[in-house]
Amino acid sequence: MLHPKQKGRFLSILILTLMVFSFALTTCSAAIIIIIIIIGGTGNALGTMRWIAEAYQKANPEVQITVLPSIGSSGAIKAVPTGRIQIGLSARPLKKTESKKGIVAIEYARTPTVFAVSNKTKINAVTLSQLVDIYDRTLKKWPDGSTIRPVIRQAGDDNTKQIKGLSLELKKAVERAEKRTIFLFASTDQDTVNKIENTPGSFGVTSLALLLSEKRKMHPLMLDGVEPSIQSCIDGDYPMIKRFYFILPTKRSAQVDAFLGFVSSPKGAEILKQNGNYPVQ
Repeated sequence: MLHPKQKGRFLSILILTLMVFSFALTTCSAAIIIIIIIIGGTGNALGTMRWIAEAYQKANPEVQITVLPSIGSSGAIKAVPTGRIQIGLSARPLKKTESKKGIVAIEYARTPTVFAVSNKTKINAVTLSQLVDIYDRTLKKWPDGSTIRPVIRQAGDDNTKQIKGLSLELKKAVERAEKRTIFLFASTDQDTVNKIENTPGSFGVTSLALLLSEKRKMHPLMLDGVEPSIQSCIDGDYPMIKRFYFILPTKRSAQVDAFLGFVSSPKGAEILKQNGNYPVQ
């Protein structure tokens, strides 16, 4: 895992490389004009955005869109005002102090937040009472006899906040789990699913959008008998929903607005739905 200063240095070098690449293309031939749009943010939204970017570039070959590895919601909110990225992706709205930096947050999609396991783990459902017992370590085995290995995130993570909001008993159990050192810890959204996918018996919290867009060898669990689907979220039956926001400068280019228009178009909406999201009108 990169130290925050190392992550910032890596991001700066990557963006500088892209700028040099753009300059080289525009100077080598007057007929070639490449427009570069750099997108970065929460890991839960990256996979879907890569599919959207690919479709947009096919229709607009003069545009080069780069979707960075995860820099998190906070990373996106910090990077957009500096111009290091043109479009940020966040799993939370702006705080009051952040909204004073010349940026806005526009919600564009929602997806179920899910408890998930590897496809090798033969379980398809979990209940709130079981979750309390899992985090309290009073339930240690899955029905197939494999050891349950929870993957936890930092207390301030959006997924962590959502599961704590399911019930007071679960909130207390998760808070107790955060103080233990026996659980697997993940620092990013991709780190979470990597651990779930590759550690026998493990389970954790992610999003349906990430699972589908990255074609992970994992599946979401029904929660108290309710399937985590787009329709169950729309109907209000499923309790955990992750909201995705574009983080944008108040003054932005026509090229960025054109891409945003594509995301909200019928084709963009189709790609969102194919990857476990539903568009926000």
